[in-house]
Amino acid sequence: DSRIEEGASHMPAKKKAKTEEGEGEEEKGGSDSGAPEKDGSTPVAGVALALTAGGPEAPKLALEGLEVFQYEPDKQFAGYAIGQVVRVDVEAKYLTQDTIGIKERRIWGDDPYADCSDMVAIAAHTGAYTPTADTPKIAALVLTVRVVPRNRIHLAALRSGLKSRSLTEVEHTGNSLRLEGCAVCKTAEDRAKLTHVILRPAQLDRFSIKSHNAFAEARVIFSLSNEPAFKFSLSMVADRSPDSKNWTSVRLMSQALYLETDDGKRLELSVQEHVAGEKVTYRIAEVASPRTTSKAAILDKRVPFPDAAEVEGNLIWDEIEWGATAFRVRGVTRKLVCCFWLPVTAGPSAMTA
Repeated sequence: DSRIEEGASHMPAKKKAKTEEGEGEEEKGGSDSGAPEKDGSTPVAGVALALTAGGPEAPKLALEGLEVFQYEPDKQFAGYAIGQVVRVDVEAKYLTQDTIGIKERRIWGDDPYADCSDMVAIAAHTGAYTPTADTPKIAALVLTVRVVPRNRIHLAALRSGLKSRSLTEVEHTGNSLRLEGCAVCKTAEDRAKLTHVILRPAQLDRFSIKSHNAFAEARVIFSLSNEPAFKFSLSMVADRSPDSKNWTSVRLMSQALYLETDDGKRLELSVQEHVAGEKVTYRIAEVASPRTTSKAAILDKRVPFPDAAEVEGNLIWDEIEWGATAFRVRGVTRKLVCCFWLPVTAGPSAMTA
């Protein structure tokens, strides 16, 4: 009998513990039903904040007072001041893989982007939103972008399965854009009630010499002297590495760059004068008879090539403007076909003597 009583005495306690556990679960579940957050704001049902790497405590950006840009393919994003934050609303029908901005890769740069870039492509490239094969079952995607001063060069980059394009200030006169936040609205009502987005966390990409290798995208063609050379592209001269020794302007201290134009000329870009504490100057010279002047013939004399006739001299690096298929110096644009490097065998002083 004592065992029966002992077992009976434990039954209510076990049931009570289960009941208390259930009540705890109910209270926990009830906290999502419109209760105020720690910051005092009330969550809106159906609104998903994208780029939520920081969780619910991540910094937020209020949408109140922001000018709204209603996205449409081919609609120009213009008329906004530097520093201005703009809300961009994108309807669900434009958020597919078949949208023109994705299919035609209408995106230039890598955060910041040129302001002529497609907004859906920017969202896809940054990973803020992944386009789907079919129209998603949402009402809209809301982005916030900040207008920043124009970059001199927007470099191509492969991110989130989408490769952007390169663009220079010669080809682009507008400003640049940074994506700052994003939210997905499931219904039109949610879109109307949306008050803030979560700020996009800073991107801390590790530098990889492999991913920044200028020769990864290089194509080998034949030069005017029928020798292997690299087909010219912006990646051949772009400063992709944070290490200054890999910058083109620094590389020219020990090498000369030979550029061949579409009109059958070979130009030599080299350092003209380098004095400690002063700006380095460069010169561009034309190599005569490029079809019969091989790399070996140049090296046999010296580099820079003494028989080259100066075209432009006393250039500072900022006067040399690079484009995807051309370069411009003091207002003169020359279209380029290929390029190659040769090691310097004579210093600037010997060249100018």
